[in-house]
Amino acid sequence: MAQSEEQNNESYSANPNQKVYDTPHVVDHLVDVIAIYFAEKKKKFKWTPKEETYTVKSGGKIADVKKKYTDTFKSEKKTVRNLAADPDHTAALKPNDQIKITWEEQEDDGFEMVKIPKATIGKKVYIVANCHGDKAKLTIQINENKLANPEAVYDAPVKFLVGDQEKDKVEFSITKDKSEYEQEITLRPKTDADLKKLVEKFDKRTGKNAFVYLKGEVTETSDEIKFPDETHEFLNKDQEQFEVSGTPCYCNRDITVDEMIDLIYHLRDKQNYVSKRDHFFNSGGEKIAEISISTGKISDNRDKIQLFVNEMNAMFRKFGINTCKRKIHFIGQMYLETISFTYTYESRSSVPANYKGGVDFQGRGMKQITHDYNYLAYYDYINTTTFSQTYMTTRSGYESVGECVANRPAANTAGLDTAFYDGLKTFAKKISQELFHAFNSAGWFSTVYKPTTLAEMDKGLGDENIRLVTVAINGGETNLAERKNYTNWTKEFFKYDTECVRR
Repeated sequence: MAQSEEQNNESYSANPNQKVYDTPHVVDHLVDVIAIYFAEKKKKFKWTPKEETYTVKSGGKIADVKKKYTDTFKSEKKTVRNLAADPDHTAALKPNDQIKITWEEQEDDGFEMVKIPKATIGKKVYIVANCHGDKAKLTIQINENKLANPEAVYDAPVKFLVGDQEKDKVEFSITKDKSEYEQEITLRPKTDADLKKLVEKFDKRTGKNAFVYLKGEVTETSDEIKFPDETHEFLNKDQEQFEVSGTPCYCNRDITVDEMIDLIYHLRDKQNYVSKRDHFFNSGGEKIAEISISTGKISDNRDKIQLFVNEMNAMFRKFGINTCKRKIHFIGQMYLETISFTYTYESRSSVPANYKGGVDFQGRGMKQITHDYNYLAYYDYINTTTFSQTYMTTRSGYESVGECVANRPAANTAGLDTAFYDGLKTFAKKISQELFHAFNSAGWFSTVYKPTTLAEMDKGLGDENIRLVTVAINGGETNLAERKNYTNWTKEFFKYDTECVRR
């Protein structure tokens, strides 16, 4: 895996957000509680020098040898830097020449606790305490910050799980040969019924989150006890509060940019999409330039993914796509329609005979809206006009909007004329070239225009449900096998079966 310029720097830390506490001089007969915080456990890495002698087989150049090693490291998914060859010259090599190859390889170096500022209900996190002392007990409770959120959602103290046991405190036995203590907890009550009640409390709040802090007490010691201040509270000052969002799943909340990046890679890897793993909406004759990724990694283009996520979340909120089930169905269908998040335009030079309106009205947007009468309906939705009604009342049989314009004087009289139709062709490109319309048209088509879709989504996520959602949206079962795969893989990523409280 290629490294960023920052990672190649000698001073690079694998976890730059790690909060480092200065280790004070340990004083006898003192229990010193320095910090208590929430954290996640992350791997640490180190750079290990490597060396190997390569025997030339049939000539070539130093660049060929280095490329051979680079390709090998890539295939073995190794992270390396500072690849060098000695002698490094431009002359042609001879068979049996001995080339010394050196590099540095990233290797695991254990784990470290990294402070985090927020989490969701149901997430596993660590409570970490930095404490020096001898023969004492440190007890820690989680409490909700009522000043930041006057409307309480938690009973005091906050209940959580240690393993499968419900607790309201963590206890550490302090010893002189240790300074960091950690306990993994799960931020949820024990029973699903209590979890659901807690989520319902969050849903009733204007700001669907809470802030919690940690309170420590030291007992079972005759030594002096020292805390940073007399409150014995941690994470309870401005800019320090730990935020808990009110759902363990994707119901009634936005999808984050990190989650979206992980989901994209999850889907790409599931379908073995190797050659274009990091391509994103970069194909087709019409594109959305602001989100198009052709070079570099998707994970290195967070600004573009953020734009994508912002528009998708806004569309989800607008059209009531607010539960895990609805989002999973929508994303699975969208992934198919956009050819694995690469096209917002079909890019056909010719279209099948059943495409009403021809090439100008082929598939566009996150739903790939097709046919001129569907574009006309979306135009009416956006502009609060009634041209679709004119088309329906003046057309003959199942002719296209274009044929209606050409053949029905009554349609022309009502404004559905050649000039308007030419303007509709221009408007159509908004759906493939503007991020808002790419998503807005998809949300509209899947809910307002096809109102049975949400009802089918709500029935479940089985293969038959996916088939019925496909029929509701498309009127047929085109590419059903792929739609099932993409929907099921999205469901897997969402951890729907274990984490959704509304399943």
